[in-house]
Amino acid sequence: MIKNKRSKVFVIVLSIVLVACSSTGVQAECRDLEEVDVLNVVATTPMIGEFVNQVGGNNINLTVLMPPEADPHTYDPAPQDAETIANADLIFYTGLKYEPAPLIKLLENSSCGVEALAEVGDAVYPIEFKESGHDEHGDDGHDDEEEDAHAGHDHGEYDPHFWFDPNRVSYAASFIEGKLVSFDPENKESYEASYNEFASELKGLVNQVIEIIGTIPSQNRKIITTHESLGYLEAKFGLEVISTIIPSLNSANEISPQDLGEVIEVIEDNKVKVIFIESEAPSVYAETIVSETGIKAVKGLWVETLKQDQTYADFLIEAVTLIAENTQELD
Repeated sequence: MIKNKRSKVFVIVLSIVLVACSSTGVQAECRDLEEVDVLNVVATTPMIGEFVNQVGGNNINLTVLMPPEADPHTYDPAPQDAETIANADLIFYTGLKYEPAPLIKLLENSSCGVEALAEVGDAVYPIEFKESGHDEHGDDGHDDEEEDAHAGHDHGEYDPHFWFDPNRVSYAASFIEGKLVSFDPENKESYEASYNEFASELKGLVNQVIEIIGTIPSQNRKIITTHESLGYLEAKFGLEVISTIIPSLNSANEISPQDLGEVIEVIEDNKVKVIFIESEAPSVYAETIVSETGIKAVKGLWVETLKQDQTYADFLIEAVTLIAENTQELD
C-alpha cells in the first residue's frame, strides 16, 4: 500500500516537473531517427489523428492528445500531455489558430524541437472566414490561382475546418505523407500506398456529398449555425450559411444583445428556416433566436471532432445527411 502511494506521488511530481520545464523553455532531446524502430507520432485532435492514422497505419506509434467528442477550442492540456509531447518524434496539429493557445505553447516548449512540429492547416490552401462564392478548384488538385492567392496573404483569420471539403483533406494527407517519409524514409512505399488509397476514397466521398446535398431544394439551402464552421461545405458544395450566432473561431465566445438582434434580423430578411446547433458547443443564445423567429432548431450537428471509433467518412456523411434531412421539406 505504501509503495503504491509513493508511486502515485512520483507520477504527480513528475507531471509537475514536466509542465514546469515546458513553461521555462527546457525542451526534450530529439531521438536519433536512425536508431528508431517505430516513430512516436502525436496528433492534437481526433480529426487530425484520423488523417495521420490513414497514412501512417501500423508503421507509427500514434497518440492523440484530445479525447473523442471534446471541443478542441476549449481543451485544457493535461499534465501528462507534456510528457507525451516530449517523447514524440513528430507532432501534427491543425494550426490556423485552431488549438487553444495554452496547448500551442505546450507544443512549442515541450517538443524536442521546431522540426518535430507539423502544422497541417497551412498545407490545405485554407479559405478565409466569411469567404463568399464557390470553390472552383477541381478534384484532381489545386489550381495555381488558389495557391498564389494564399501565398500573398499575411497570416490572418483562416478557417481551420477544412475537413468539410474532402479535397482539402487529401492535401492534408499528402502533407502528412511527406512528413512521415522525411522522418521514416524506409517505409516510403507503404506511406505512399496508404495515401493513394485514402485519396481515392476521398474522391468518392466528394461524390457522395454532392449527391446528398443535391436532394435539398435550392430555396431551402439557407441555414445558420452556432459558430462559423461550415465555410468549406458552403464554398465547395453550395450550401448558403447566411449567418452564425457566434461569428468567431472560439465556440465559447459571448455576444452582445445588439449582435443577437442583428442575427435575428438577418434570419428574417433572408427567410432562413433552420438553425443547426453544434453538439460540441451548444449555444445558450439559440433558444432566444428560436423563440424570436420561430425558426426550426436542429441539434446533433458535430463539426469539430470525431466521436468514439468514428471514421472521417462517417463523420462527414452523418453531418451532411443531418443537414439534408432537415432542409428537404421546410414550410
